[in-house]
Amino acid sequence: MRNILLTTAMMLALTGGFAHAASTNDEVFANAALRELHKMAIASAQSERAAKDSDRIGCRDAYDSLQKAAHEALTNMHQMSFAPIDALDRVSTLLRVSNLAQNGCPDEAAIRLVPLPMIAGQAILGLRTDYAIGDADWYMVNTSGDVEAKNPLRHAQSLSDQNYSWVDVRPKGMFIIGVSDWKAEMASHEVGDPAIENSGNNLKSIEVDYRKNSGDDNTYVYFYRTKEEAQAAAQASKARRESDAKAEAELKAFNAKLSPTFTSLPYMIASHDTGFKLTYAVCKPAGKDAKGFNTCHDDDSRDWSDSRTVPYRWFSNIKGCEDAAVRLNTEHPADVKVNPDDAFTSYCEPASSSVSGRTLKGYKMVFALTPLDAESVDNVYADLRDRGSQTASVFKTFNACYDAMDAAYSKAMKDLGVDENGTLLSDNTKSISLTATCVRVY
Repeated sequence: MRNILLTTAMMLALTGGFAHAASTNDEVFANAALRELHKMAIASAQSERAAKDSDRIGCRDAYDSLQKAAHEALTNMHQMSFAPIDALDRVSTLLRVSNLAQNGCPDEAAIRLVPLPMIAGQAILGLRTDYAIGDADWYMVNTSGDVEAKNPLRHAQSLSDQNYSWVDVRPKGMFIIGVSDWKAEMASHEVGDPAIENSGNNLKSIEVDYRKNSGDDNTYVYFYRTKEEAQAAAQASKARRESDAKAEAELKAFNAKLSPTFTSLPYMIASHDTGFKLTYAVCKPAGKDAKGFNTCHDDDSRDWSDSRTVPYRWFSNIKGCEDAAVRLNTEHPADVKVNPDDAFTSYCEPASSSVSGRTLKGYKMVFALTPLDAESVDNVYADLRDRGSQTASVFKTFNACYDAMDAAYSKAMKDLGVDENGTLLSDNTKSISLTATCVRVY
């Protein structure tokens, strides 16, 4: 379950190992198991190489060696005073996968999907980690922010017993080791070898990752060797939370001030429409601007429903509109021609839930302001209004609206105090997104 890449000559694997106050017998059995796991790793690499060479005799010899080493390793691990659950699971997985091979040769699909050397590498480093943890308690910071003593392996096992879809134990923040590190690993036959990074006393913290369901994001829980290290981690986490809360409060205050500033501009009128409509346009190449960038010119702005024999469509929320826009960007309306050099653009704009007839009155300019670090659901919408009026300005033609858009957009950006990239002139760490489009009015 770890992301590891191993070649036939070398293997990249997750590192592992905590210091473990094990008995002499545990150390003897663990070291014996480690030697067998090394043999198993070599045999698994030989198996894949023989399979690629279509060497069935080589496959059979490698398969026999792999089976013998794996069962010897299991025998030794079962004689330890505690169960190295990660290593046992990896070896069991390798045996199941290898038994699916025909005549001992794994097929190409199996090699790509579940490489045997990868599983062997996971077993080796899993043994180091499990042995180092042993049956001792470590220290974690619980959800209340308090330090709690708990064994990482037993914690992981409890999650597995609750049918979590994925549970993994590894050194905190460690994912892979390089080829040179792997050479040192293969030369070492001691599970607590201090020469191996994150082995024995070198390992200070453990990461237990898990997912409740297969589609969930990973959740991480960290365990520390000493109570002092856990307390330091708890204090650092508290400081981060306080800093994040302060930044979030400042951001909320900034956005709360920005939105009314935008809609109170003398040439803007806030939109109070209850839904959204999907509009689209084809932007035709229009040469280069003063900076040498390619530009284009919208040929028109149309409602999505214009090209369909259905009643006027609108969406109660922007998410539904944006989902439809994604599909429309891939499958253009049948009556719209989009040339290779054209740009097809779609927009979700405020729309009234009631439309009186389908007579086109003209076009209005709609602005959408996305506050700092916000999503489209937080957009503030406004229309360009008639001078001295509280109604939206309606242009008779699309081109008239389009031609007036650059000047109106530039003025809004200037009055909001942002540069052409949306960065605040008063604080270059903050930025906004402002868009303007011309949409049909019925």
